[in-house]
Amino acid sequence: MRFLTKASLGLAVLLLSIAFAPAIKADPITISSGGFSLTNLGNNGGGISGLDALIGSTSSTSHNINGNGSFIAVLNPLTFKTGFTGFGSAGLHDFNFSQDLTINGVTQTLNMAGTIKISQFVDSVHILAGSPLTFHFNTFSVTVNVIPRTIDGYGSEGGEFCDVLTAKFTVNCDNNPVPEPATLTLLGLGLAGAAARLRKRRKTDQFVEVVRGLKATSPSH
Repeated sequence: MRFLTKASLGLAVLLLSIAFAPAIKADPITISSGGFSLTNLGNNGGGISGLDALIGSTSSTSHNINGNGSFIAVLNPLTFKTGFTGFGSAGLHDFNFSQDLTINGVTQTLNMAGTIKISQFVDSVHILAGSPLTFHFNTFSVTVNVIPRTIDGYGSEGGEFCDVLTAKFTVNCDNNPVPEPATLTLLGLGLAGAAARLRKRRKTDQFVEVVRGLKATSPSH
């Protein structure tokens, strides 16, 4: 009985090792963005060429996370350059843009949308949340959701205004990962050892039973 208990505990440890494998696989997570450059936002052609402009610089970061969870990370440092956009350009203007996003060597295109509001003294650019992106890996996945951001540019003569674009990264570990070969080998050796000891124990028990039977049937002196 004690042997079976030990064998059960050993198998439980192996199974727990497999169960916690996804958390190890999700560590670390490396993120890099390609950046973007948008010009003539809200410009009707009668303003200063190239303005208003929104520039998202490239960025790279790394995060450590164990198991399921989420974190906020910078996608791009932002620079908003404002200036005269032409008479009659006041109002709300829509725009779309995209950039490459790479997580642990896998690259997808992150599509986003925004609006810019042109007025006499304040130009405001607003980056909307784009469609979520999901990156699938062997033992986990990462879903990316852009966090909306607004930058206000003050002054009739324009200028440069800085901020950052961020996103929420949500890590989901696979509840049924494929065990690595080393883990499968360890599990197989454990099962084989347990089976061998069980067969040996059974043979010993059978021998004891035979001896007892012989003693029971032998004539007494």
